[in-house]
Parts: sequence; C-alpha cells; structure tokens
Amino acid sequence: MAGLGRLWPPAVGGRFFLLQQAAACPFQLRTASILSSSLALPLRSHLSLKPAGVGPGPVSSWNHQQIRTKARGNEYQPNNRKRKRTHGWIKRISTPGGIEVILRRMLKGRKSLSH
Repeated sequence: MAGLGRLWPPAVGGRFFLLQQAAACPFQLRTASILSSSLALPLRSHLSLKPAGVGPGPVSSWNHQQIRTKARGNEYQPNNRKRKRTHGWIKRISTPGGIEVILRRMLKGRKSLSH
C-alpha cells in the first residue's frame, strides 16, 4: 500500500481512500465497493423510491394527528394490602418461583427477604 500512495496524490475521500479503508476492515469490503461504484454515477439517478409516473399525491392528515396517551411516571400508587399480597412472605413461600426468590436473596445476604 505504501507504493500506491506515490501514484495518487493524498486526497481526502475518493475511491483510493475507500479502498484503503476496505483493506483495513475486510468485512466492510462490500460496502466500500458499493460506495466506490456509486461515486461514478450522478446523484439521484439510480435511487428512486417511488414508481415511475407517480406524483406527490395528497398527503394524509392522519400522519400529523396528536397521539394522546396516559402520562408516565405515576405508575406506583402505594397500597399496603396489594404490596403484601403480591410481594409478601406468604406469597413467596407458596410458589416454587417465590421460594427461588427467597433463596437467592438469602445467598446474596439480604437483610429483608420479602415484604
């Protein structure tokens, strides 16, 4: 690669720059070849996202509607009865998954094993 640097002037970008980058990272060789081949084509001549003969058409007003959803950040509404029934000792001991939770907390050395 050092010998090739004398043939072309050091330029930022261009095909030679892309090939140097491709040599440094071989898994990007396909991307470099696509980019270097696209440099020879004029812009927007080969990339058309719309079918031929289709104009802009009417814009749907549903794309610009405001989406109203529930405000976030107020999910926790404290309720002691629900907390104890969901995360309490009796609930944990009564299921195999709950027993695993208690054992994990014991192994970790937690002071509080459940609510």
